[in-house]
Amino acid sequence: MDLGSSNGTYLNGRRVSQPSRLTDRDKIKVGDHTFTFRHPKTEPGSESTSVGAEKTVQEIKSLNCWLLLADIEASTQFIKRLPADEAPRMTGRWLADCKQIIDDSHGTINKFLGDGFLAYWVDSEKVPGSVARALAALKELQEQSAPRFRIALHHGKVFVGGAATLGEESLLGNEVNFVFRMEKLAGSIGTLRLISEPARAHLDSLLNTTEEGRHSVPSFDGEFLFYSF
Repeated sequence: MDLGSSNGTYLNGRRVSQPSRLTDRDKIKVGDHTFTFRHPKTEPGSESTSVGAEKTVQEIKSLNCWLLLADIEASTQFIKRLPADEAPRMTGRWLADCKQIIDDSHGTINKFLGDGFLAYWVDSEKVPGSVARALAALKELQEQSAPRFRIALHHGKVFVGGAATLGEESLLGNEVNFVFRMEKLAGSIGTLRLISEPARAHLDSLLNTTEEGRHSVPSFDGEFLFYSF
């Protein structure tokens, strides 16, 4: 990921405009320097693979988590309106600012999504206050400058796998799918900030919210109550 540098970062000859997954032998150019990324795949059936797989299965557990999804609104059109060099710089700066907010509130970014990210907090007594501070800071960022982005916040039980420094694709379950559907719903009802009823209940008096009514969510039965802030 390039965090808005003036000269840019290049991956296999193309300027990096969004977080990009690396594969073995990719060429990365930074300034006058070119690096080759090496990550050879382990041979199938090897002992290390089977041991790692067994360990991963053993470490999968169910936890109550806060899930926050942020996504640049109409990102393709937004990028097209900007000069070629400005788009990756602005996207990089936005991602860096958001990551700083999540880090400062003791959350973790689980994965970057090209034009957004999924962050989470494992629930504990002090976490609601941290989440509320993150929401306030993200709202302030929304009001300061481009790009225009949406926020969806949910609270529920998820399956967590991997080591303590939870990496990409380590959060699983219906609640993860739900927060992604929420972000799409936020766009369809015209709000930049959407909170599910379970998340709002846990925030209690920490955040002033406005009821947005009940809405259906694709792939989920029934209607659900949502709030904005």
